[in-house]
Amino acid sequence: MSEDDTTVEQMEPAVQEAQQASGTPPTPEQALNTLAAAARQARLTYEEHAAVDGCARVLAELVQGAPS
Repeated sequence: MSEDDTTVEQMEPAVQEAQQASGTPPTPEQALNTLAAAARQARLTYEEHAAVDGCARVLAELVQGAPS
């Protein structure tokens, strides 16, 4: 498991807890991290995981470059 995987997996419960406590929708970055963590835990083939990872990277670049 890479360092990035650990960071996302550790963030997912915190994101869910924050959403439940505040009742506010997640930020785009939090939403993307939650989806990426869920995809990593899904039973997919190597090719499917690679495709999802590629999509997550594209979306992450868009989220990071989007004006606040």
